[in-house]
Amino acid sequence: MVSGVEAEQELSNLRVKVRSDGIQRPAKSSGRQTQVKILRPPAGSATEDKENELPAGLNKKRLVDMLKAFGEYPAKYRMFVWRSLLCLPENHAAYSSLTDKGLHLAYLALQDKYPIKSHKLQRGLQRVLSALAHWAAIFGEVEYLPLVAFPFVKLFQNNPMLCFEVVATVLVNWCQHWFEYFPNPPLNILSMAENILAHHDKELLQHLVDCGITSQHYVWPLLETLFSEVLTRDEWLKLFDNVFSNHPSFLLMACVAYITCSREPLLLCSQKQDYEEVSALRADFVRRQAEEETYYAQQELLGKAEEQRRNILAQEEEKLTQQRAKLAAMKRELKVKELQLLDATRRRFLKHQQDLRASQIKGLEQEISRKMDLREQETTAAVQDLEIRQMEMEAQRRRLEQVPNIQPPSSFVHSLLLVICSSIYFPTMPLPNLKILWTHIFIITQSNSTFLPCDDITVSFFKVVSVVFCLFSISLRPC
Repeated sequence: MVSGVEAEQELSNLRVKVRSDGIQRPAKSSGRQTQVKILRPPAGSATEDKENELPAGLNKKRLVDMLKAFGEYPAKYRMFVWRSLLCLPENHAAYSSLTDKGLHLAYLALQDKYPIKSHKLQRGLQRVLSALAHWAAIFGEVEYLPLVAFPFVKLFQNNPMLCFEVVATVLVNWCQHWFEYFPNPPLNILSMAENILAHHDKELLQHLVDCGITSQHYVWPLLETLFSEVLTRDEWLKLFDNVFSNHPSFLLMACVAYITCSREPLLLCSQKQDYEEVSALRADFVRRQAEEETYYAQQELLGKAEEQRRNILAQEEEKLTQQRAKLAAMKRELKVKELQLLDATRRRFLKHQQDLRASQIKGLEQEISRKMDLREQETTAAVQDLEIRQMEMEAQRRRLEQVPNIQPPSSFVHSLLLVICSSIYFPTMPLPNLKILWTHIFIITQSNSTFLPCDDITVSFFKVVSVVFCLFSISLRPC
């Protein structure tokens, strides 16, 4: 045990440091504040400003003010704030050189002594502890080091290098006097805790002494586990928000505060076994509370996951419904377009058929008109020939009438000419022209008495013969 004078000196030093952090400028009314002013360095304001400046542009004083206002740092930025408060170097090369040495011999069988369900946490804890043992040989022999490092390993399990630097910073700054009586517990720190408890609650300390309960029973279990076995996760995070934002002595003050908060159950203990039972019940209660919080948090996460899954399913169903509606609309549009194309094709086919038939009809009309024009030309030519022939015959008749001594041709020859003429022209003449020819023939035969010296029997005979040849020629005409 350390002497009371030495403990009092350390406590006085702690008070001066804490008070110097809490006061920004000296007051002029109190003599005690004047003494504090004397203990300050001359350039106190500038030094304090430099101390408050943190990496990444943060200010420690503003962070402390925010912590006092809200009781904790925002969970989203807690790791960033811790890195700034601890001024972590983030030296990847140094950490890689330590991890390259592999697992330390002291922690090869760590799972036998500290079994952990999660293999990822087990391997992470082994790596961090091995790196610490390679960094300082004493950390390979400290039995409670896994208890100190485990909450940080669980918190920084996705960043082992940052976890190593945080644990190393805590060991150097908050646990620097824990190894003076190694392998025994840090009696100097425990005696300081007893002195602080005696100052704030002498009755409780005397009761614990009468029951044979020392600081190794009610202070050291809290320190070697860093409160991880008596606080829940959220409470532990809030505690270390304050630990990292205050003087290193804050951790010791927190131990004494925890003991004073448990004053009533501790005063009920009459012997050491009662305290152990209370501690066990307290630990069991905290464990159950942590399990319940974990269970409720897990159920909440499951509920959120289920709700999110339902939302995703609802969104997928809605998307599927929209896609089905779009598909149905596309099918309808395609069907309409198909019908339109079929109708257009049918219309084009019908129009093509109509155009083809119209062209055929036009060709037939042109052929008919051509044949009619040809027949008209032939008819006109035949009529003209007949007219010319008639004119010639009329001219001959007139010449014969003017010359009476000339004997006209016999009736037989004249009739023969008429028959030959009829047989030649009848098959090709149209019906109107044929009628005209018949008329001329009958006129000629009727007027034969004037210029044909024939008897009546001969004239009648040739009339019949001419009629027969006319009918015969008509029957030979093409339809």
